[in-house]
Amino acid sequence: MPIQNQVITLTQAEQTLEKQLLSSAKTLTLTVGDVSALTGLNTDDAKHALDVLMAKYICRLKVTEAGDLIYDFGSSMLRRGEKTAKEYLEDLKNILWQVFKIFFKAWIAVTLVFYFIVFLVVIIGLIIAALSGDGDGDFDIGDIFVGFFHALAEVFRGIFIWDTFSPIVYYETDKQGYQYKHYESRKSSLGKFGKANKEIKEEKKSFVASVYDFVFGPPRVETTTLDNLKELAAYSRRQNGIVVTPEVIGLAGYKADDADKFMAEAISHFGGKADVTENGVLYAEFEELSRSASKEVEDKVVWFWDEYEPEYEVTGNTGGRNTRIIGINIFNMIVSGIVIGTASGDPTVSAWFSVGLGWIPFAFSTLFFGVPALRSLSIFPKQKKRYFANIRKRLMKVIYQDRDKIVSAEELMQAVNAQSKGEKNLSKEEIEKVMNDLIFDFQGEMLVKEDGKIVYTFEKLKAELDEAHRLRQEKGFGNAPSAIVFDSGI
Repeated sequence: MPIQNQVITLTQAEQTLEKQLLSSAKTLTLTVGDVSALTGLNTDDAKHALDVLMAKYICRLKVTEAGDLIYDFGSSMLRRGEKTAKEYLEDLKNILWQVFKIFFKAWIAVTLVFYFIVFLVVIIGLIIAALSGDGDGDFDIGDIFVGFFHALAEVFRGIFIWDTFSPIVYYETDKQGYQYKHYESRKSSLGKFGKANKEIKEEKKSFVASVYDFVFGPPRVETTTLDNLKELAAYSRRQNGIVVTPEVIGLAGYKADDADKFMAEAISHFGGKADVTENGVLYAEFEELSRSASKEVEDKVVWFWDEYEPEYEVTGNTGGRNTRIIGINIFNMIVSGIVIGTASGDPTVSAWFSVGLGWIPFAFSTLFFGVPALRSLSIFPKQKKRYFANIRKRLMKVIYQDRDKIVSAEELMQAVNAQSKGEKNLSKEEIEKVMNDLIFDFQGEMLVKEDGKIVYTFEKLKAELDEAHRLRQEKGFGNAPSAIVFDSGI
């Protein structure tokens, strides 16, 4: 999720550079020296102009072997927050899906209200029949009435609450032993009928919420760009305002290319600056973030590998709840099908009767089964992707810890499985498959030894993290503010 565009006023020097870049037909990859040669600006103005335009346009930061800082604006200047054609298409699909969800939830609600009224009429009929009976002293009609009314009131209220989850988050564990965040479902308190109803209430997922989740599925706890920015800010405050790219990958889990873009975005978002050390390591400095005047600010940092990817669920309901929902819909489908069949062979049957009690509920029941069936087809590949994403997290943790070692796939497998806290043990084949990507992300190397064994080394990762440690030591200040020399309240 991109952050919102900032309103940026450009100076004449910055406008000059922007005009040159926008009119260029070439890949916009520039150093400060390139900008000075292109526009005639002095190096200080060129550096400042690049920093300003980096806040306005999407940019990647790179470093050459000679230690030069590269500003890569891609093949075209794309505003921050501006979307590509692919992203617009994805947004259109999401909008159409949301519109359909609203439409179909409204249809579900109308259907549930209809049955609510039918059930209410039946219950009133039962109460009237009971009142006209023999008045057996053991038969407490008041408790029966209160119990049924309470249950129906809960169902009726739930029909119009379309959000099927609460903001409360707890942890679930999947079949592979991975713990992940999960929203708490919207609850319903439907008591047992009779006098015990006054003292005993059983809390469980609302049936109406289960119906909506059966069709559209429960929401996942997603991490946004803003969440990652917040965590980066918290981490930088602990690290004297210094952050290097591997730490961005470790905190947010970005692939290498996306980590470069996110670093540039964070620099513009928090008013930081990018620089290169004498050893050719790119780093970001957030001096403002490193200062604090409050002990109440919570700097919570959770590494990417310490939070596993949430499940993709088809319904999120229990098997028993799904069975009841399926049974109800099959019943509706059968009855509506009978009405259609009867009406089509009897010319005396009203067309309104055929449509209202036949075709409309039959179409509803078909969609009711069709939507989750189609969703399930997309969930299985997502689950596979999630499975390997969680393996990636586990490997990243070991690589960070053993970055100064040369390790084989077997050694990685032993290290990862030794750290397991109930997670499924990984195979050598799974590790080798995921390592193909991690090698690129951490700029590692895959070497073949004389005996044919494949080993992995991450010298650049170690060098960058060591360099970050050195910079923090040299900077030599914590996040405590200086002594107050002026107070507007005095």
